[in-house]
Amino acid sequence: MNSRLRNVYFLTALLLASACGRESIVGPRHTTMISRTWPAAAIHQIKVFEVSGTVRVEAANTDKISLEATVRGRKRPRSEAENQGLFNTELDGDTLRIGRREKKRGFSFHFMFDRDHTTVDYVLKVPPTVSLDLGTVNGRVVTRGIEGATEASSVNGTIDVEVTGAEELSATTVNGRVRAKFTRAFNGAKFKSVNGGVEAFLPNDASFTVDLAQVNGDFEAAFPLSIHSQPGSRRVSGEVNGGQHRLKIVTVNGDVELMKLSDQL
Repeated sequence: MNSRLRNVYFLTALLLASACGRESIVGPRHTTMISRTWPAAAIHQIKVFEVSGTVRVEAANTDKISLEATVRGRKRPRSEAENQGLFNTELDGDTLRIGRREKKRGFSFHFMFDRDHTTVDYVLKVPPTVSLDLGTVNGRVVTRGIEGATEASSVNGTIDVEVTGAEELSATTVNGRVRAKFTRAFNGAKFKSVNGGVEAFLPNDASFTVDLAQVNGDFEAAFPLSIHSQPGSRRVSGEVNGGQHRLKIVTVNGDVELMKLSDQL
């Protein structure tokens, strides 16, 4: 995940640097709806990567994985091509990969320089136990009711995840907020945001050790923790209910809130 994000930062910078030299883009815009399904029995992981668009995954009591994609842009759909040629889906062993990619090189970022200005919004319904690796550059990542291990990343967008907490969670964004809700348990999490806050709701009996580094922003916790402040930075550490699992948080500009699940009810 970290190496992928470094590539995103670098290529985003190149995109911004080249934007002024582009010609104006003309041509009609298209909106295309694409629906797909796959048997879920053999799929244990889903990887989605998009440059412009929202990725939303919802758990459901189902024996299949369903995808509803809304594609907007100037690229003309091709009815004879899979997914009308607008994005790729690939089943690789027990992993389903979804997104746009460069031929012969796997999932890549080359289409950041695509003059079609395409945006793809994905909505997936999956069995709760599937594990997720979700990323977008310009857009939100949203999950609901997921039990499997989850990684979520965005450069310009919020991360809004609801998980049962049966497995570890990792959420990273550069310009956006991270909001996480653990509905049943807590088995470890890592949160990182540069320009945005972190808000986490944990079960009252969650057992965790906090490792928090914060530069600018307020800190609030419903759990008993020790705060060690120094000029230009703040460190928060402590054990809660025995400190069984690790909670790591890094923020530069943003508030951090650690709340009890009961506080939201």
